[in-house]
Amino acid sequence: MKVLLIHNKYQSSYIGGEDIAFENELSSLKDLLGEKNVLSYQLSNDNISIIHLLYSIWFSRKNFRKIKKIIIKNNIDIVHVHNFFPLLTPSAFKAGKSCGVKVVHTLHNYRFWCIAGILYIDGKGICEECVKKRYSFKGIQNKCYRKSYVQSIVAQASFWFYKYANLYKYIDFFFVLTNFQKEKVRSFGIDSKQIILKPNSTISTAKIELNKEGYIFVGRLEESKGIFLLLEIWKELNSKFILTVIGESDVLPDLKNRYQHHSNIIFKGRCSRSQTFGAISKAKYLIQPSLWYETFGLTIIEAFSCGTPVIGLNIGTRKDFIKDGINGFLCERDSLKQTIIKSYFTPKYRMLSENSRKMFNNFENINIAMMQVEIYKKILG
Repeated sequence: MKVLLIHNKYQSSYIGGEDIAFENELSSLKDLLGEKNVLSYQLSNDNISIIHLLYSIWFSRKNFRKIKKIIIKNNIDIVHVHNFFPLLTPSAFKAGKSCGVKVVHTLHNYRFWCIAGILYIDGKGICEECVKKRYSFKGIQNKCYRKSYVQSIVAQASFWFYKYANLYKYIDFFFVLTNFQKEKVRSFGIDSKQIILKPNSTISTAKIELNKEGYIFVGRLEESKGIFLLLEIWKELNSKFILTVIGESDVLPDLKNRYQHHSNIIFKGRCSRSQTFGAISKAKYLIQPSLWYETFGLTIIEAFSCGTPVIGLNIGTRKDFIKDGINGFLCERDSLKQTIIKSYFTPKYRMLSENSRKMFNNFENINIAMMQVEIYKKILG
């Protein structure tokens, strides 16, 4: 079996869950199937040329030809596409089908239906307006793509074209990451027979810290991630509640200035993967307060790998991982503060930590890679 993994990476200034998940998957499959049997084709948004993009965003003939050449030269059996927008375009799907191979696409976001990809609008909350209509202008009106009218117009027009040209017909199967996402995309119109559940994975950390202290947030500092909500709650907590914030955005300087008088809030900015893992392993709890559904929530699994329980809002995918009172706490938005206080005083922390580690075993790289190979075999028949 030979597999070609394809991914349009985001800008290197923002390394998110999709890029990390892709690298984990690529490495794990190479370990399992061998270097010669797992190839990759990657592009980066660092190399975007605006003028070229306006021409190629509809269908990238250049990438179509390159991908076809790789498939034919290496006798590829399965083309597995992760993110395809904006550089790759659905040309990656058509390249695979034109060579007669099976094409799989992992839905890391909801961009088929929402140009923001997250079904969320700042200041308004969860939004599925564009899902309900074949051609909706809501994404443009709300500047849903990178908070820009111009970029939202281009992005929306692109996805309208993809639908009009029926370019998704070249996808044989869609990988989803959680049961919640499976039901959500099924309700959006994807045939159940085409949907396959295949979670993301991560590595196990070498050391489990026994003396954990404080709370940690890891993620981009934006409204949809729930960080603004969390900071407003934290300023009401006393000094024994320490929150470490790892992540960056354009608003980081403003946040530091606004909360500089609160000594129990520590902003670390952007950290390396090893630094982030180290900080998570030392924290007593990770807090995952995202206000949108999320498609997976890789930081939750990373925390579990460290034996760190997770506190999360009971929205979307969180209940696929967090079992309330067993490996962390699930709560509603209005009860987050009370849940944080409860977590501090719980007498069963050791059990929460041990169960977190047990849950992680289900998502360790080697276990998920073996599952993925078996899925590939079934697809190939």
